[in-house]
Amino acid sequence: MTDRQPVRQRFRRRDRQLSSVNKRWKAARLVAVGVLPVGGMFLAGLKAIDLWQGDPFPAADPVAVAHRLDSRTQAIYDALQLPDARLDPAWPGSGTKATVYDCHPRGLGNLSSVLSDSPPQEPGTAAVSTSWALEGVPAATAAEAMARAQQTLTAAGWTVTSYDVASADDATLRLRPPATEDGVAVRAGVTVYPRGDLKVFAVSECVRYPGGTVVDSEGTPRVPDRPDAPSQLRPRPTPR
Repeated sequence: MTDRQPVRQRFRRRDRQLSSVNKRWKAARLVAVGVLPVGGMFLAGLKAIDLWQGDPFPAADPVAVAHRLDSRTQAIYDALQLPDARLDPAWPGSGTKATVYDCHPRGLGNLSSVLSDSPPQEPGTAAVSTSWALEGVPAATAAEAMARAQQTLTAAGWTVTSYDVASADDATLRLRPPATEDGVAVRAGVTVYPRGDLKVFAVSECVRYPGGTVVDSEGTPRVPDRPDAPSQLRPRPTPR
């Protein structure tokens, strides 16, 4: 009996240790089982809040956005390779401008108001656009120019979002330029019209402009007042 006593004690200690390990393992599993659903619910809650509130408007200076749009339309003109085309000074709607009427609150929480007949404007936001047109571009020449622009710009990292061709003198090429650090999305493109007109345009998404931005009585930011045309076709300053 005396010889067996230490052996039994060792087995008992081992059983107690194994039992303790098993209890800790069961406790860890219970914690994991409880934490994982809670963590998943927390992440799902954050996602639901994002959907309800909507993505925030990117912050940007409308003047800087206007300069960027000018460079985008300049890139399109260079890619078209139409040195003989003339600027159409009477093209309706040409120019660079900021607008606030298309900037509405985002998110599912504002869906009903946005879908109403008079959706509210999001304070402190504006979209910027620029456009100008060339005249005297025959339909066949315009089609070749748009094909050149598509090839050149996509090679430079632009993405074609659509290319709608109803006829030789009724076509629109829409592109998305490469992303920028401020995250402001831009749409740009070329539209061919009958009678030899070809419009180049660029539009930004709505941005939240910084405090201190110069605005008019309706809260629309002021953007540069300059000739809206590619640099090659802008009026030369008169020598003094």
